[in-house]
Amino acid sequence: MAYEARIEGAPSEEALLRLIEEAKEAGADRIEIETRHEDGDAWIRAGFTETARLLEAPVAALEEHLGARREPSFGSLHVQSDDVEAVVRAVRQFVPRLPGGSTGSVVLPPRDGWTSAYDELCDREPEMLRRLAREISDRMGAFVVAIGLEEGRVVRYIALERGRVVDEYLSVPEYYGPIPPGEVIGLGANPRLMARMTGADGDAVRATARTGRTPDELEPPGDLLAELARLFGIPQAAHGYADAAREPDAIVIPRG
Repeated sequence: MAYEARIEGAPSEEALLRLIEEAKEAGADRIEIETRHEDGDAWIRAGFTETARLLEAPVAALEEHLGARREPSFGSLHVQSDDVEAVVRAVRQFVPRLPGGSTGSVVLPPRDGWTSAYDELCDREPEMLRRLAREISDRMGAFVVAIGLEEGRVVRYIALERGRVVDEYLSVPEYYGPIPPGEVIGLGANPRLMARMTGADGDAVRATARTGRTPDELEPPGDLLAELARLFGIPQAAHGYADAAREPDAIVIPRG
């Protein structure tokens, strides 16, 4: 049985003691709290585990966002490894587990130290690309870059090492809605890390991976994606699944 409470603010010793006392009086064996987004990390440090998220959006903004979702998304992931067979095995294993029903995947053999993977579902649902990149990075213990164009408007890349996100960039951090200032900063590129991991010129990454309040403040997203891909040494990142499947050396993984 859970004792439920809604609390604003970070947990103090007094608040925790009061919660424990109230939970015991109610005969509960665990405590569930609802708190503000910005206080969540403090409650986690106090011993709580995040089990759900309460999200909200203005109706007008949501209608505007849905109306804008007309341009397609696409993306790809790139493993810093020449072990193409390991990437193929990982794609075969993990993609069928993703919700959404992929109709096919493609793996391209190593080019300049990068083995690339593309998937039909991951083009449609960018979050699935992130999940696949995390699984492959964790399984192979490798550095992986997932990169793509979302809704034809914004560019995102996520860099992972051994399954852990070490850098993330979104060209318009608040494209999907307002977020706390710290998260806006967190979605800016880390040029030094990307230079160290990919051999890119750090100053060039800094100059290219700018962020804006709207897509119109930046260069065309397709050009931005292509330039970042070139800087990272993975020009094959400038397209998605359909174009990858037409490559002469493509390893096609069909599904029913």
